[in-house]
Amino acid sequence: MRDSWAGIRVQAALTLIGFSLAWIVSTATDLMYMQDSPYFLPTLSARLLSGSVGLLGGAWVLMARPGYDSRALPLIVYGWILISTLTAVIVASVFPTAEATPDGVADVLVFTSSWMSLHVLAIGVALAAFPWGIAFMSMAYMITYLILAVVWNDQSEHPMIAQSVVVVACCFFAWLMAITFSMRARRRFYITRLYEQAKIAAEKAQEFSSFLLAATGHDIRQPIYALDLNASMLEELVDAEQWDKVKPLVQRQKLVASNVASMLSSVLELSYLDNAKRPVTPTPCDAGRLLRDSVSGLKDVALSRGMALHCEPCSARIQVDSGVAGHILSNLISNAITHSKGSRLLVGARRAGQFIDLVVADNGAGMGDRDLFLESRSALARINGGQPLRSGMGMEIMFRLAERGDLALRITSRPGHGVMACLRCPRV
Repeated sequence: MRDSWAGIRVQAALTLIGFSLAWIVSTATDLMYMQDSPYFLPTLSARLLSGSVGLLGGAWVLMARPGYDSRALPLIVYGWILISTLTAVIVASVFPTAEATPDGVADVLVFTSSWMSLHVLAIGVALAAFPWGIAFMSMAYMITYLILAVVWNDQSEHPMIAQSVVVVACCFFAWLMAITFSMRARRRFYITRLYEQAKIAAEKAQEFSSFLLAATGHDIRQPIYALDLNASMLEELVDAEQWDKVKPLVQRQKLVASNVASMLSSVLELSYLDNAKRPVTPTPCDAGRLLRDSVSGLKDVALSRGMALHCEPCSARIQVDSGVAGHILSNLISNAITHSKGSRLLVGARRAGQFIDLVVADNGAGMGDRDLFLESRSALARINGGQPLRSGMGMEIMFRLAERGDLALRITSRPGHGVMACLRCPRV
């Protein structure tokens, strides 16, 4: 109903104003037929009250334009429906007493069935957005007319059977329309909400894919630089005919090329993971081997930047998706080499109860001029004036991967002491 609230609000205001004017105009019938009756003042007052409340309420709604979350419009509409219904019950109950002949009573009851039927149908259509009010009005009209038909049956010229059927049918139809409108409005709102959620998810996926492409282009320069460095060294060794050193360098070159292929494969895997196209399947794996594979191919890059990269042996076994965990570790190591400006980089593991923490720690300058502790993507938005920290593949991607792999990633930074990242994995 939120998307069509403006139209509902205007329609409700105009309905209140229109039917309130009708109540005020109908006071002419009281002046014509009820002046000598003891019920003259009650019926006249009830009509004027319904007309005044509706006019004031409708005018206020048109000027104030209450929003969807405001309770003002429902209170005004339901209040007016209550007052208008009570007025209709009073008028319908009083007018037969003004007739002294069976024919006159019959005419009044027939006329009452007509205006009650039209009244409930018109308001049922105009205020269908307020089904409980229509339900109350329909039940009140139906019960009132059935009671009148029974009470005045002996004094009327003929039974009001057909008129009673018409009133009951119109009341049920008005109620049915209100319920149908409410169900359609709820369904439309639900579909709109699903569409908005899908749209937001698509926009996030597009934004992430764009950033992933840019970050991949940045990160792949490191192994490409290593390939170029190894090619230059290989050329110097061939020129110097140092054949004993050529084979190890060729092996390192193959290792770096394999690392490039692995990185490209990981990027595709990350894209599939982010779009939930590839399920995360934790399996038992060797933590030490996972650490060694993450370090391989990056030692030469670290040495070229004056950083000693050391991997501590580990015999523990962990229950993780090796593709997800390996990708996070590789990028933590790559980021430390590129951005830490330190001289040492340690990669290892330590026990933490039923978990194993895979640790990447450097002795660089840290990520900022103050202590930082990051353990979720939401924490990144509070860094650097609301701008998320991004280096290499970006911590945002690492935290996203950790969430997809059901792993806990914590990053601690101290100025002048370096950065330590811990990836907590279940222990087998």
